[in-house]
Amino acid sequence: MVIECIGLSGSGKTELLELIEKELKRREVDYVNVSANLRRGIVWKFLRVIAGALIFLSADARWLRDRLRGILEQEETAGGHGTNDSGKGVIRSLAVYSFWYRRMIRSHRIFLFDEGMVHTLMMFCADQKISEEAFRKMVMASERGVRSARLVISVEASSAERDDHADEYERLRLAYGRDFRVLEIRGEDENRKQLSR
Repeated sequence: MVIECIGLSGSGKTELLELIEKELKRREVDYVNVSANLRRGIVWKFLRVIAGALIFLSADARWLRDRLRGILEQEETAGGHGTNDSGKGVIRSLAVYSFWYRRMIRSHRIFLFDEGMVHTLMMFCADQKISEEAFRKMVMASERGVRSARLVISVEASSAERDDHADEYERLRLAYGRDFRVLEIRGEDENRKQLSR
């Protein structure tokens, strides 16, 4: 199973995953905090580079890359943003996440991400002002084969934490939440502290 948190910078994604991690440890559940390992572990960083280099040996990753490129090219034709260097980097990241997730959801372990696939896609679309239609197409493509055994936790920022991306991010978060399993947590909610139960 994969658990990933989405939210603006400073909304508490990392803190929330640390609470979940403590509870999983207390219950002796086998888990891996992927985001923490990528930040701290040299071996994990090396594996990420290797995965990025070899990712397109996977037919699924190649399909996702080509599909996302096509969506962004259609967006450019319609007067929006196309596949610039930033877009190519995001496409690669999403393909790597998709490759990992497909394997992780088959495992008996729980894998934790505080900036996973959904977060990467949403922040990119908010930053680039991608239309809702193109965003939804990108979501559907990215979700193919990884929807099962995955929980997305949306951490809503307080008004003090909102930044220039907040309104765009909120629009896209709601669009994502209409079609997929998303647990919403507000920063001040007691539920946030009790989530692990």
